[in-house]
Amino acid sequence: MEAGKNQLAEHMADLTYELLENCQIKIERTAHKLNLTVAEFKLLRSIQDGEKLSAGGLAKRLGLSGSRITRIIDGLVKKKMVRKDVGCKDRRVVDVQLTPFGLETRDQLKEMYVSVHRDIIDLLPSDAGESVLLAMEKLREATHEWVKQ
Repeated sequence: MEAGKNQLAEHMADLTYELLENCQIKIERTAHKLNLTVAEFKLLRSIQDGEKLSAGGLAKRLGLSGSRITRIIDGLVKKKMVRKDVGCKDRRVVDVQLTPFGLETRDQLKEMYVSVHRDIIDLLPSDAGESVLLAMEKLREATHEWVKQ
């Protein structure tokens, strides 16, 4: 029984690694089409409509250092996709918000990303879509539980 579980775990590890590599390629291609770096793509994708976040909050959300998030934000400011608001009481506090152009780009990014996934669904057998999504949801739930431990 344990040998079967190990084989399953090894196969799952290989599959998730390959999926992660392919997801990274999807992100790189989409970012490139919008003249974004992968880091800029992830930052834009993570901000919701009307959301105003501190640079520190974005760094935490994306798992990046403060200096790295500052460089990403500065790049997006130059591209006129985000606006930085420096704190009145503490100049070290910087809030970030999408500009109208940033919102438009983020919406384009989401649309392109959905389109890529629609193309992937089209490559699946016609009756497999629902079962693939169900399996992905179950895997997501299990990984969320594992992360909590």
